[in-house]
Amino acid sequence: MGIAMPTLAAQPQGVEASEDIQQDVDSQQATSSNDSVELYQFPEFKTCPSENVEPIRYQADLSDPNEPIKIYSDTASREGDMAYLTGNVQVSQDQQQLTADRLTANNRDKSYRAEGDLLFTNQNFVVGAESLDYFSLEGSTKIQDTRYHLYSNNANGEAEVIRVDNKQVLTLSNTDFSTCPEDQKSWVFESEEIVIDRASGWGEAYNSVVKVADIPVFYLPYITFPVDDRRKTGLLPPSFSNSNRNGRDVSIPYYFNLAPNYDLTLTPRYMTSRGAMLGSEFRYLTHQNSGELFFEYLPNDKAATETNPENLPEERWQYDVNHFTQLSEHWTTGIAARQVSDDGFFQDFGGSIQDSNQDILGQNLYVQYLTNEWLMRTEYQDWQLLNSPVERYTIAPKVQLTRYFEPNENDFEAKIHTELTRFDKDNAVTADRYHVEPSIGWSHETLYSFFRPELSFAYTQYEQTDIAGVDQTIDRSLPTLSIDTGLFFERTLNFDDGDMTQTLEPRVFYLFTPYEDQQNIGIYDTSLPTFNFTQLFSRNRFSGIDRIGDANQVSGAITSRFLDEEGREKASVSIGRTVYLKDRKVTLLDMPVETNKQSGLLAEVNWRWTDNIEVKSAIEWDDQTNETTHGLVNLHYEPKTNHIINLGHRYRKTPARTQEEAELAFAWPMSQDWRLLGRYNQDLTENRTNDAFLGLEYESCCWAVRVVARRYINIQLDSQGGLVPNQPDEHSSGVYIQFVLKGVGSLRGSTTEFLEESIYGYEDLLGK
Repeated sequence: MGIAMPTLAAQPQGVEASEDIQQDVDSQQATSSNDSVELYQFPEFKTCPSENVEPIRYQADLSDPNEPIKIYSDTASREGDMAYLTGNVQVSQDQQQLTADRLTANNRDKSYRAEGDLLFTNQNFVVGAESLDYFSLEGSTKIQDTRYHLYSNNANGEAEVIRVDNKQVLTLSNTDFSTCPEDQKSWVFESEEIVIDRASGWGEAYNSVVKVADIPVFYLPYITFPVDDRRKTGLLPPSFSNSNRNGRDVSIPYYFNLAPNYDLTLTPRYMTSRGAMLGSEFRYLTHQNSGELFFEYLPNDKAATETNPENLPEERWQYDVNHFTQLSEHWTTGIAARQVSDDGFFQDFGGSIQDSNQDILGQNLYVQYLTNEWLMRTEYQDWQLLNSPVERYTIAPKVQLTRYFEPNENDFEAKIHTELTRFDKDNAVTADRYHVEPSIGWSHETLYSFFRPELSFAYTQYEQTDIAGVDQTIDRSLPTLSIDTGLFFERTLNFDDGDMTQTLEPRVFYLFTPYEDQQNIGIYDTSLPTFNFTQLFSRNRFSGIDRIGDANQVSGAITSRFLDEEGREKASVSIGRTVYLKDRKVTLLDMPVETNKQSGLLAEVNWRWTDNIEVKSAIEWDDQTNETTHGLVNLHYEPKTNHIINLGHRYRKTPARTQEEAELAFAWPMSQDWRLLGRYNQDLTENRTNDAFLGLEYESCCWAVRVVARRYINIQLDSQGGLVPNQPDEHSSGVYIQFVLKGVGSLRGSTTEFLEESIYGYEDLLGK
């Protein structure tokens, strides 16, 4: 039990005469006999504490690990190799103590027996028993009719027999375990036998029953469980859910600890409306390599009948591969690839509006060389577009070579970027693109300003081949000049609760690129991104180089920040816009020339003056038409941890569609034991609910339960947020239950991930 029992022959007083022992016992016992009955009875733990029971109440006062083992008793006698101690026997050393009515020691075989109201205590636990037998030569201990209580997690229970062998393997026979108070056993874990091996870090339980309110609810013929942080092969907590799309859904993952640096998890899953699915995840980590390989396979989807309106295939699958190799100090290679069997996979198996609206999956393979002066990268890229009538171009391959020239003593810096790309797609124009772009810049910075001019020249050549096999060569040469400059001002503001620093940061960005007709160049990897503060200071309004926008424009912005004495930003306000000195003639295919003289007015406000309230907002205002083009505002209120209320509103207007959403999310305790949480996201334009759930949690000191009812849109939307046609079901709904037995584990549904994603600032602490 963690204490070494001594031989009486080692006592310093001498043990040849029993009266010498008696004199020592009498003198030592006189100061403590009055407290012995009250101090050494097994404590009653009949409360559900929010904090651990203070263990020192049941400890010996000794704290020096070098202190010798001390033995006290009312009477002591000796017959040959046998020694007998009776009456308030105490054996103590270094805050460990054993008390009993009687102790018999056999110095010949080095065995000891303590019995009668036995109590053993240390800093970690207290154990009461009828008897204890310790065999020193074997290094084993046997304890009969025990009760125990662990301070760390309030765990307590009884065992008919506890055995500890010479390897410190602990075996409990006919035992029960709970973290509930003794008089409030809401649940009990009963086992025929439990074996705990601290050397391996794992335990095993045989013929176990979980009882809730004294009713058996779960039987486990065999289960393994950790006793520390080490990994071990075995079953993981299963997952249960029920939905209108898949029916009753059960997953039982099994973990294989194959080696310290790689493992495998197999997850059999059964859905009453779909059938049996198998998932696998393999993870590995070596000196040079790391990665994850994930695969799911459903061989025969019961919903994929010949008349199903979604035209589902019988075989459903997905894979997700991520691999990285450090070949040397400068050479690396990697792969990131994901693909699914059909367009409806995420609607059926994704489980959230974010998953169901994944519309593009990438496959990327690359080799790269990188130093401070050189970047060389060769890559292959392909995509799977879901619920889309078009396909993206495959990049097969793309070779980049960039030479960096470090700044000289005059702060000049330069680089030369080159790339060669092959674009391929069935039944479409294909192309080879050659691009070289040298640039030179100067950066001058002071404590209060910066000035960064940059000049570049881009030469691009396209070798395009149409469907009929006709080749076309197109050249494009364009210089670009940009000047980026700004100032920094600050002042100190005095408040009653401390000083603040306010900054004022004006910034001006000039951009010039002459016009060149590019309509004969195809669109291979280029798009027009959403206009925002980043776009104000971009050297090309397009992402990608199939279009280099003509520009003669000035962008300006001003930002003011409020910083506390520790430099933390408490609030910031930014406003900016672009003034166009010339019409923009370069557009994507079949788009009109842009003739407006200025952009919309951009503004951002972030506010966290106190730790309780956080506000983030942004707006793009078109003052030519007095309309809001884009706007959002989010408010986060959290006066205490997980006391959360979030409010949000988002608005975007495009030529094709107006999108507007409102959202409420919350997590709030109703009492010490009960919590309410939920989310409601409404599409105000389409008058439909995107995602809504309501959950209720109850948590005591020894168990917790969460019930969440959820309904979310589970259809594919187009790029403008409209419905993709021919989808029979708009919403999915389900009920999820998570049940936690503290100290044992969690029988849980898939609630944790989507709760933390749906409620900003929320941390799932159920059962922790």
